[in-house]
Amino acid sequence: MHVHDSNTSASPELSTIVHLFKGSEAFLDLFLKQSARTNYVTIRTYCNGAWHQLSGKDFCAHLGRAVEYWTQILPIEQRQHGQSIILIGRNSYNSFVATCGAILAGLDVMCAPPHMSKNDLKWCLNYFKGVAIATDIHELATQLDGFSVPVMNISQAAWMPQDKHNEPALLTLYREYKSARDASLPKKVSHENKHEEVNESKESETKVSLIPDDSPWRNISPGRFAFVSFGHDGFQKPEILKPDALIITAQNFIIHAEFPKQIFWKSIELMPPSNPFSHLSRFCAMLKNGIIGFPNPSADWETNIRILRPSYIFASSHEMEQVCSFIDKVSKRSINNSRFKLSEKIDKIQNLMASSKAMKIPEGAFDILKRSLRKASRLLAGHAFLKEAVEDLSFIVHGLAPAQEAYVRTLEKLGIPILESYGTTHASGMLSCNLFHAAHYKVIGTPLPHVNFRLGAHSTLEYRLSFAEFENAGKWEETGDVAQMTPFGFIITGRKKHLFVTLGGTVVSPVRLEQLLKEDEIISDVCVIGDKLPYLSALIVLNHNALADYRAHPEKIKDQVQTIVNKVNENLPRNVTLKKFSILDKPFTEATGEKLTNGEINRLKIQETRAGLISSLYQ
Repeated sequence: MHVHDSNTSASPELSTIVHLFKGSEAFLDLFLKQSARTNYVTIRTYCNGAWHQLSGKDFCAHLGRAVEYWTQILPIEQRQHGQSIILIGRNSYNSFVATCGAILAGLDVMCAPPHMSKNDLKWCLNYFKGVAIATDIHELATQLDGFSVPVMNISQAAWMPQDKHNEPALLTLYREYKSARDASLPKKVSHENKHEEVNESKESETKVSLIPDDSPWRNISPGRFAFVSFGHDGFQKPEILKPDALIITAQNFIIHAEFPKQIFWKSIELMPPSNPFSHLSRFCAMLKNGIIGFPNPSADWETNIRILRPSYIFASSHEMEQVCSFIDKVSKRSINNSRFKLSEKIDKIQNLMASSKAMKIPEGAFDILKRSLRKASRLLAGHAFLKEAVEDLSFIVHGLAPAQEAYVRTLEKLGIPILESYGTTHASGMLSCNLFHAAHYKVIGTPLPHVNFRLGAHSTLEYRLSFAEFENAGKWEETGDVAQMTPFGFIITGRKKHLFVTLGGTVVSPVRLEQLLKEDEIISDVCVIGDKLPYLSALIVLNHNALADYRAHPEKIKDQVQTIVNKVNENLPRNVTLKKFSILDKPFTEATGEKLTNGEINRLKIQETRAGLISSLYQ
């Protein structure tokens, strides 16, 4: 394909190459846009003992180096469809370049969490046709042994400004494809621009393709993103997303939330890339011509936030805790700030806005009151305090699990709204979100423009995606969450099939853990606890004989149960292991309502009847 081809000759070539970029055009358009940013900062990152500011052109050059690296690992001639790189790590610039570079090298990238067990990692290698494991955590690279594929330590990769390396071949091909496609379209040329168009056409006739016609790159499609989530049955569910699915979600989120024009988008990347929700942050910055900030993993929180000065953060409860701990630390240093003390006087109003009484306020009046309250909070907090803490921070997008009320209150005091979002891995991490000027606590907001919601059987929330870039687009999908409609959006009230989301945002299947524990004959019943709690625990019912032994020799049986729990934990990721358990004197029964007629346990009832015991496990 050549840029100077005539319309008639370009059409057949366009028809043969268009399928290569299907599902990746928005993704590649975004990178083409970055390649033209030669004098604007796109990325701030820490490398080789210093902070660096990188332009979009630098970023594309780094992608070119990464593509070259992955091509050396797996030459194009040896490629098979669906082969992937398994990426384990933190949200660093190294992992970002490695991910995008692998996709532009025609490889899928499976983003795995750092706590993934070796057994789960082997399963991922087999399912996703893994050809290599890459990690930007130096300590972890030395522990990943016993695999049939090479383990690449990318933590020491050096990315410097003014890199002269060529951009990725697929990006060059896409630019060439777009030029040929645009040239094949009929154009209306005005009299004033006719002379200029003639000159451009003469220049294009002498332009030579940078990629040879016989290059193997002309048969390579960009790769895809891959993740592992938990299905409604509680077991691992692989999800493969086209690159455009993430870009479309980010675009629609920006449109949907109605952000003020004066916000300059600067991020700080905190969440690990094992969930598509964390990837939306960086793509939002790119779409808004902003700056992506990657923190120094060896520096403390305060140093990173002062240098990167983010205007927004994508966060789970763990990152929210970091932000609020930092604000609390600064507020103690600023105890003499009279304005900060004065801000406590508006607590009563904030309590009202966060309570159920707020639902009775008309929507228009609520939005006006919320906006005025936010401005007053920011004013009362004082410029000096904000400058010392989070001066540029304009909003936080919260996902993966419900936000904790204490964190929401802390940030609302400073006039920083928490935009609660809701999503699934299949939908690129976000289906709905609150609006910037109308953020409501405990409400997941309204659906993004490309999403439709409806309440199905038993009030289960269902969604439909309207873009072909998503798998099963146009079909109704079940979330598994039970929801309720309010004037401000949907509220999640429970689960149709129980999956837990811990405070750290980890999705856990209690059914799976209970089945593993009941494989031992001395355990007759189990109820795993941990939804919206910091860790998992279990209420264990012993069989008749074991219970009699427990009453006679409690320590002996307790040690035996601890051995069973330890054995189960050995094959689980660290963040879904059981930390505590309690052996019950009385079993779950239908008479107490703790068991259903089909023999399954009634979790909601158990949480009610055993509330005191459950509370003791988290003290």
